[in-house]
Amino acid sequence: MNFTSVKPGFFVQDRFLYSKDNEKVILRGINHMFIWTDREGKTVPEIAKTGANCVRIVWNTRGRVSDLDNIIGQCVANGMIPIPEIHDTTGNWERLPDVLEYWLRDETLQMLSNHQEYFILNVGNEPGDREQDPEEFFNVYNVIVTKMRAAGIRVPIMIDADNWGQSEKNILEVGPRLLQADPEHNLLFSIHMWWPSERHDPARTGYATVSERVTAVLEKSVEIKLPLVVGEFAPMAVAGAKEIPYKHIMAECERLNIGWLCWSWGPGNFDCPDMDMTEHGSYNTLFGWGKEVAVDSPLGIQNTSIIPNFILNKDFTTGSRGTGTNLIQNGDFSDENPMEHWTTDFWGGKADVSVENGQVHFDIKQAGKETWGLQFKQHLTLRNGVTYVFSMRAKAEKPRTLNVNIKRDSEQYTPYANGRILDLSTSWQNFSWKFTMKEDTDLEALLIFDMGGVPISWTLADISLVQARSVADRLNRTFQRNVQKNSGYFNAPNGPWELLLYSADGSLEEVLDQGKGGEGMRAYPKIEKSGIMVVKDL
Repeated sequence: MNFTSVKPGFFVQDRFLYSKDNEKVILRGINHMFIWTDREGKTVPEIAKTGANCVRIVWNTRGRVSDLDNIIGQCVANGMIPIPEIHDTTGNWERLPDVLEYWLRDETLQMLSNHQEYFILNVGNEPGDREQDPEEFFNVYNVIVTKMRAAGIRVPIMIDADNWGQSEKNILEVGPRLLQADPEHNLLFSIHMWWPSERHDPARTGYATVSERVTAVLEKSVEIKLPLVVGEFAPMAVAGAKEIPYKHIMAECERLNIGWLCWSWGPGNFDCPDMDMTEHGSYNTLFGWGKEVAVDSPLGIQNTSIIPNFILNKDFTTGSRGTGTNLIQNGDFSDENPMEHWTTDFWGGKADVSVENGQVHFDIKQAGKETWGLQFKQHLTLRNGVTYVFSMRAKAEKPRTLNVNIKRDSEQYTPYANGRILDLSTSWQNFSWKFTMKEDTDLEALLIFDMGGVPISWTLADISLVQARSVADRLNRTFQRNVQKNSGYFNAPNGPWELLLYSADGSLEEVLDQGKGGEGMRAYPKIEKSGIMVVKDL
C-alpha cells in the first residue's frame, strides 16, 4: 500500500506506526527515569548502544522544559525516537488536567514544534488507581486530544491504560472511538503488563494464565486494528512480585508486529531493585534480565530493533566508546606506566595521584582558590571538520563540580568542544558529548581537567575520544547484528513476501528468502556478508 502523509512526523495507519517517509516502525525500546536520575541526559548514548529505536522519557510537571528539550534532542542525535511522558498521573486520574496544562504551555509547545518530526507524545503515565467508567475514559481523553490538536500538536499521542496502566478493557473497547474522534486519527495506545503470575486471578481476568491473557489481548488489538504498544514490562513487578512471562510478551509482540518498551534502564527502582537493567546506568553494566532483553535474546532489542532511515540519514550520529580508534592515549590507564601520556600541573594546590584497576584517583590535599590551580591533561590531534564524541566516567567522595575542556594550548583561550562543568556524585556516572572541530586542524590540542577550588577528592576512568560514526557505519551496525550473530527472527507476512539484502548505499544485493505467507516466525539466514535485511510484501 502507498500512504500519503501530510503529518509533520510519525503517523498511524490501520494499526501500525509509520515514519514521515512512510516506513513502518515497530517500537523496540527502553524506559528511563530521567527526571529523577539523569536530567542532563548523560545516559542517552549508553541506551543507544543497545540498538533501541526509541526511549520513553520519564518526566514530570516540575521538570524544566529546557532540560526535556535537551534530552529529546540527544535521543534524536543518537538515533532513537523520544517518547516523553508525564509521571504525575501515576495512579491519579485527577492529575490529567495538570499534565495537559504542562503540554499546552507556550514554552512546551515551542519545544514540541521544534522536534515534531521525531517524537511521540505520551500524555500521562498510568492514570488512575482503578478501572474508569468507559464514558469517563472517552470524555476525558477526547477533551485532552482535542485541545492538544487545537494547540497545533499533530504528532502521535500515546494514551496509557487506566488502573496503573494495567487494564486492557478501556483501551480495547474505547480506544477505537478515541482514534476515530481524533481530528488527526493519530493515536497510539499503551498497556503496561504488570501482570505477575503469583497475583493472577482467573476469575477476575477471565484467563487461566497470564500468558493466555497476554496472547488474547494482543490478538484482540490486531483483530480490531488498534495501534497498540506494550509500554512497560519486566520479569517482576513492584514489591518483588514474580513471574511476569516477559519472554512470552516479547515473542507474541514479535509474532504480531507490536512494539514494546521494557522497564527500566536504572538504577533507581527503589520499590523493586530487580527491575533495574543496569548497575550504574552504563551499557557495560547491563546484567541479568536487562542484558538478556537488550542484547542476548534473539527476540531482544539488539536483534529486532530497526532504526527509521530518516533518523539515520543525518550527517552524524553520536557513537559509543570503543566503536572507533580511541584518540586518547592510555585512556584506561592500563599501560605499564599507568600515568603514561598524562601530565599533572598542581602549581596552585596539592593532590596525590594513584591508579588502581584502571581508575585514577585524585586525593585533594590543598584545593587552592581557582579551578585551574590543579590540572590533569593530555595533548591530542583534532582535525578540521571532523565530528568527535568524548566520553568518560567519574565519581567523587562527596558531590562536587569538575571542569572539563578541549581547547587550544595557548594563553589565548580558544575552546574546541565547549567546556563542561560536570556535577559529580558519590556514584559512578557516565558523561558523553559530541562536537565538531570548526577551527583549523590542531596537532597539539589540549584535553584538560580543572579540579582546583573544591577540596573534595575524586576518581576518573574510561576516557575516550572517537570520531562520530558516519551514517553508513551506523546503518551497517544497526542491521548486521542479525547477520553476524546468525541469530534473530522475523515474522513472515500473511501474504507473499521476500527477504531482501541491501547494501549500505541502498543497492539490492540478493534475495535471501521468500514465501507464500503465514509461515510465522522465521530465523534470519546464516550468511557471511553484512547489509540491510528488509522483509518486503509482494
